[in-house]
Amino acid sequence: MSPTNTPRQHTTARRVAAGFAVLTLVLTTGSALAWGATNNVLGKITVDSGVSAVLGSSQPASQGYKAENILIVGSDTRTGQGAGYGNAAQTSSGNGQSDTTMLLHISADRKFAYAVSIPRDSWVTRPSCNPDGSSDGTLAKPGKFNEAFAVGGPNCIIRAVTYLTGIKPDHYVEVKLDGFKKIVDALGGVTICATKPLNDPIFHNASGWHGSGLHLPAGTSVMMGTQALAFVRARNLDATADVGRMNRQHAFISSIIRSATSSGLLTDPPRLYQVLTAVTSSLTVDSGLSGDNLKDFVLSLQGLSPSHITFTTVPNKPRGDGANLLWVTDQSNAIWAAMKADKPLPGSSAPTGQPALVTAPSSIHVKVLNATGVPGSARKAANQLQALGFIVTSVGNASGAPQATTSVSYDPGYNESSRTLGYAANTTVLTSQSGLGSTLVLYVGSNWKAPRAVVIKSASAAPTPASDSSCIN
Repeated sequence: MSPTNTPRQHTTARRVAAGFAVLTLVLTTGSALAWGATNNVLGKITVDSGVSAVLGSSQPASQGYKAENILIVGSDTRTGQGAGYGNAAQTSSGNGQSDTTMLLHISADRKFAYAVSIPRDSWVTRPSCNPDGSSDGTLAKPGKFNEAFAVGGPNCIIRAVTYLTGIKPDHYVEVKLDGFKKIVDALGGVTICATKPLNDPIFHNASGWHGSGLHLPAGTSVMMGTQALAFVRARNLDATADVGRMNRQHAFISSIIRSATSSGLLTDPPRLYQVLTAVTSSLTVDSGLSGDNLKDFVLSLQGLSPSHITFTTVPNKPRGDGANLLWVTDQSNAIWAAMKADKPLPGSSAPTGQPALVTAPSSIHVKVLNATGVPGSARKAANQLQALGFIVTSVGNASGAPQATTSVSYDPGYNESSRTLGYAANTTVLTSQSGLGSTLVLYVGSNWKAPRAVVIKSASAAPTPASDSSCIN
C-alpha cells in the first residue's frame, strides 16, 4: 500500500486462510448439520472464471488425488466494501494491492500440508502485466511483489508467483475486507496469548498514515473482529515488520481453528449458519473450487490432521534500503523443489530432521556473542539468523577462552524459544540461566555453520495458550 493512504482497516491473506480453514473444517466433519448449513450458503461464494487460463499444474497423483497448490491472496481494495476501510477515494480503488500472499500445498496422499507466506515487501523481478492481467511477454522493472496485484489483479499475481517459484497454482482464493471481521465475531472471538503488551497505535507523519490501532495487554485475551483485524495486520511491533506480522498470523490461524472446534460451533445450528454465511460471502474462488468441486475437494481432506499442517515464510534477508526484502535463493528454491515433488518441507520429515517446534523465530530476541576469537563471526551469524526471522538485539564478543561448540543460554521461562534457536543454530547445548529475561544469548563457537530454516507446527491441536510454548513474544 502506498504511504499516502489513511489508516488501513483491512487485514491480510491470513484472513483468507482463516475463512477457508473454517469452511474446510465444517465440510470435513461430514455431519448432516454441517452439510445442510453449507448447501444453503455456498451460492454466496463469488466465482472468478477469468483466472482459469493461468491456473493448473501437473502435480503427482496418489490414491486417486493429486497434490494441490492454492494461491491465497488478501487484497486491500476498498471497492464495494463500504465505509470504514479508508477515505472516500479508497472506496473505489480497483484491485488495490496484495498485503500478504500464501501458497498452500496439500499433498496427494492428504497426509500433510504447508502454507508458505510470501512477504508483500519482497523485492522481485516479475512478468510485466497489462491492466487486465495479461502479459506482454516482458519483465517489469524490479519492485515490490505486491505491486503485481495492483497492476493487473488476480491474473497478474498468479503469473508472478508462477514465474518466481516455478509452480503454477491449481486454485485461487481471495477475500473481501469485511468478511474476516464477521467470521471472528460469529465465532464469538478468538483467543490469543501475549507475553507482553502489543501496541501498534495509529499515527500520521510526513509519509502518511501508519499503524493498525492494536492495543493488546499481556496475558490471554479474547479478540473480537475489529481487534483481530488490527492484530493480523500490525507491522510496527518489532524490527521484523512484515516477517514478524506473518508469524503472528500463523499463530492466529491456529487459534481460529481451535476456536471453531472447541466452542461447540459444529453442533449449534444458528451460530454455524452465521459463521458459514460470513465465510462464503467473503470469498472469491476460481471455478475449480466452486459448487460441487469445492465439496469434492474438501471431502478429500478428511484424513488430514490439523497437527500435520505447518506454516513457514519464504526465507529472506534485508535488501539494505530499510523497507524491502530479498529472498534467500538456495533456501527458497529448496521449498519450491519440495512443493513440486510433493515432499514435506525441507528438514521436516526425516527421523533426524526438525523436531516439533512451536515458537516462531520472529518471536525470539537474540544477543549474538562471538566465542570463536575470529573477528566478524558474530556479525555473520547475526545476519544469517535475521534472514530466518530472528530478532537480533545486539552483537558482541564473549568473554573468556574461545569455545569449540556453539551454545544457547536462556531464561527458564523461555524453554521453547531456546529449542527453536538451538535447532536453527545446529546445537543441542542449551543452558538455563535465570535473569536473562526475554532475550536469549547465542555463543557462536568455532563449529558454527549456516543455520537451518525453522518450520513451526500448527498449534491448532495444542492447549489454550498459557506459556512460552504458545504465547506471542
